[in-house]
Amino acid sequence: MVKTQGLYHFRPFLTPPNPPTCPPASEREDFFPFKNGTPSHDTFNRVFELLDSNSLEKAYRLLIEGLKIRDTKHIAIDGKTSRGCYKIKGQCLLHIVTAWDTENGIALGQLATKNDEGKDVGEYNTIPKLIETLNVGEALVTIDAGGCYVNIIDAIVTGKGHYLITIKDNQPTLFNAAKMVFASCEAEGFEGVDCYQESHRGHGRVENRTYYAVSVPQDSELRKKWPHLETFVMGVFHRQVKGKTSVQVRYMMSDLPCDQVERLGCRFRKHWGIENRLHWVLDVSFGEDANRTREGNGAENLSKLRRLAHGLLLKVKGKQTIPKMMFRAAVSPEFRTSVMEQIIQGS
Repeated sequence: MVKTQGLYHFRPFLTPPNPPTCPPASEREDFFPFKNGTPSHDTFNRVFELLDSNSLEKAYRLLIEGLKIRDTKHIAIDGKTSRGCYKIKGQCLLHIVTAWDTENGIALGQLATKNDEGKDVGEYNTIPKLIETLNVGEALVTIDAGGCYVNIIDAIVTGKGHYLITIKDNQPTLFNAAKMVFASCEAEGFEGVDCYQESHRGHGRVENRTYYAVSVPQDSELRKKWPHLETFVMGVFHRQVKGKTSVQVRYMMSDLPCDQVERLGCRFRKHWGIENRLHWVLDVSFGEDANRTREGNGAENLSKLRRLAHGLLLKVKGKQTIPKMMFRAAVSPEFRTSVMEQIIQGS
C-alpha cells in the first residue's frame, strides 16, 4: 500500500500482474507480420485519419457477411452523435446512423452525417442510403419518429422489407389521424380491436404494456401520401416506480396487417435495444463521447471499429459483462487471439 497525494492505493488491485506492453511476437505474426514491431499510438492515429471511411465500411460489411449469424428478422435504425469530436463550439458534430440486428446483437452497417436534424444534411437523406446498402428482405425495420418520411418508407418497401415507425407531431396530419382513430376505439371500449398485452417486473419497477392495432381504410386520404400504410398501432405503457404510476401513450404506423399486433408490439420494445445495448455501451464502456479524435476521418473510422469490437465481444462474451471482456482482452494474449480466430473462422 502506497500513499499518493493523500490517497491510499492498493497496487495489487490496480495493476494487472505482468501487464503486456505489446502482443507477443507469435501473436503478431499470426495475423500480420509487423517487421518493425507493433505500431505506436500516433501511427495508428495517423492511419485512421487518412484511411478512406467508405473503404473501411466495405471491409466491415465483408467481415459481417463472413460471420455465421442467424437470419436477420429485426433491424433497428437510429443515430448517435459523438460529442467529443469537435474543434470549436458551433461546429457540426459527427452523427452516425447505425442499422442494428437486435437478435444477433451486431451492427450491420453505419453511415455518417454531420448533423442529426434537417433534410439537407441529417438523417432524412442518410437513412435511405443506409437501407439501400442492406439486405432488409422480410425483416421488420423499426425507426423512431425521425424516420417518419415517405422516402425512407419507400426504401424499405423497395428492399422487400416491412416497417414499424413511430409517429409524432413532426407529421401532424398523420399524428392527429392516429389519435382520432384510437379515441374512437376507446369510446367503444376497444371492442373488436386487435390487442396484445405484456408485463415486466425488474429494477424496482413494474411495467404493463398494451398494444392496439387498427387497419387504415382503403379509401383513406392518408394513402395518397403514404401508399404502403396498412395499420395504426397505439402503445399504452403503465409504469409503477416506488408506488408512483405514470402512463405514456405512443403511436406507430406499419405496412403489416393489424392481426400481427403481437409481433409489432414485441419489435417496438426491442427497438430500444439499440439505445441500451449499443449506444449506452459505446459511451460508458468504450468512452466514445469522451474521445477527442477529430482530424480527418479518424472519428468516423474509430466509430466503426468500436461497433465491430462491441458486436464481436457480444458474440463470444457468454455471461460476462463487456467491461470484463475488454479487460480480459487487454491482459490476455490467449483470449485476444481466440477472439480473432473466431472472427476469421466465422464461428
